Amino acid sequence: MKFKFTFLLSITVLLGVTYASETKIKQIPKQKTAKVLKSVAYATIRSTVMATHTKFDEKEATHQTCSNDFPNMPGDFPCNFLDVTGSTDQVHTESEVSDAEFATGRDPEDLNPSGKIHIKVSKEKSRNLNGTVIYLGEGENQLSLFYSPKGQISHYLYQKMIVIFVWKKIEESPSLAQLYFVKVNDEFFPEEVKEFTF
Repeated sequence: MKFKFTFLLSITVLLGVTYASETKIKQIPKQKTAKVLKSVAYATIRSTVMATHTKFDEKEATHQTCSNDFPNMPGDFPCNFLDVTGSTDQVHTESEVSDAEFATGRDPEDLNPSGKIHIKVSKEKSRNLNGTVIYLGEGENQLSLFYSPKGQISHYLYQKMIVIFVWKKIEESPSLAQLYFVKVNDEFFPEEVKEFTF
């Protein structure tokens, strides 16, 4: 009997670890989405992703997958692009979740990627945000990254998903507080909002 209890407890713990990253991502109820999106200035974000950019500088950069503090990011977002230089090695978060909780379901090669990628840096600033715009990839797999004037990522677009980064205002070094995953329609109006808190 003791063995059965221990076995069941072990299975429960393993399942908890497997699905922990999913439980950290919460669905925002429809009646609260307007308030949440207003708090992150979604109208400005929408205007940036609707704009087209035609003049670019092409460069080569390194692709570094996000650490285990992050959930799976749409489009395999490279976390070294949390700032406009593309050289961020680490970002402060307030996550108390163990590495194993976010490593589940990821390919081991994704956790230690290497290699170069081609990026296009727009010569024009983003509409209403007045920050840098960077494009990674081509066609339907393209990521459009939008930065604040201070150089931290504001949001990015991948297919029908806009990921919004909420930064804590800390004097020494900024830290990430939340991510919002906004599923959008063809006109970039929100259809569904999920929240991840570090």
